[in-house]
This record gives sequence, structure tokens and C-alpha cells, in this order.
Amino acid sequence: MTGREDSDVKIFKPSKKADKDGGMLSFVEGMNYHRQNGNVDKAKELGKGLALSYHNENNQIVKLSSNVFMTEPFFPQVCTLMLFSIEAALNYYLPSQQLSTIAINAFHEELSSDSLPLYETAMASPAFSFYYLSVRKGGDNIPKDIGEAFAMLCHRENDVDFIDEGKSIYTQVLAEISKRIVDEKFEN
Repeated sequence: MTGREDSDVKIFKPSKKADKDGGMLSFVEGMNYHRQNGNVDKAKELGKGLALSYHNENNQIVKLSSNVFMTEPFFPQVCTLMLFSIEAALNYYLPSQQLSTIAINAFHEELSSDSLPLYETAMASPAFSFYYLSVRKGGDNIPKDIGEAFAMLCHRENDVDFIDEGKSIYTQVLAEISKRIVDEKFEN
């Protein structure tokens, strides 16, 4: 063993500013990549198209199992769950967080420009928090947890039809958006 000690060895530690600058550079490079390969335009169009589907009754994203869900007080809850599910699906299935943010912004811009009363009601609703908690909890039962939250928000906590309807809306939206994203052929 030699007489050297490690106490005089300096360990290089990048500054926090270097980490921040590297993150910003990575973000800019990612945006340039997505802009050049057409992903940004595809994400914007996807968001706008989803907004049109959301409020066009002839081009629904989901098929409801019963007309009871098209009546007050349940239809606003259906709309809110659809909004949440669309955002969740865009976050799940688009190839980057940047693209999901672009698609979600385009979706909301299109809906807010139409001044739809149901959109305003949905955005003011605390329901998003309940759905978010269901997703954040994770596990294999997210659709069931979403369904239970939907039933609770409809004041039908233990009603199996309401739980199943909430679960169905969530899974239908995710499946439809996943299909649309695959059809758009986003570059990774």
C-alpha cells in the first residue's frame, strides 16, 4: 500500500446551472426534432380534431350505454370524465411530454374558443382531482377506480351501472386516442 490518501482527491460535481442548461438544451433539441419531422403539426391537429369530436354529437368519441347518462345531472359528469380521459390518453400515448402538452393545449384552445357551457362547467369541476387520484394510485384497477369516482360524482356510489359506465367511458377514450395516435404515425 502506498502512502497516498484519497482526502486530497477532488470529485467533479457539475454545477446546478450546468444541469439546468443541459436540460434546456435537451428540451430545445427535442422540440427542433419534433418540429422538423412533423410531430408538432400532427399533435396540434390531433388536439383540434379531438376537440371537434368532443362536442360534435355525430362524431362521438364514446358510445354511452344508456340515454340516462345524456340527462341532467349526469351528462356534465360524462363530459368531465371525457375531458380527463382525453388528457390522460394524450399523456400516456404520445411519444413525448412536449407533444402531449402541444396536443392538450390545442384541444383546450379549440374548446375554449367555442365557449361551450359544458366545457366551462367541466373545467370548473373538482372531478379532475378525483380522477387524477385514481390514476396516481396506479395498479391494475385504474379503470375500475375511475368508474367508482364517476359513480361517486354522480351521487350513485355503489351503483354498478354507473361504475361500469365510468369505466367504459375511460377505456373507450383511451382506446380511441391510442388508435388515432397510431394512425398519425408519430416519429419517436
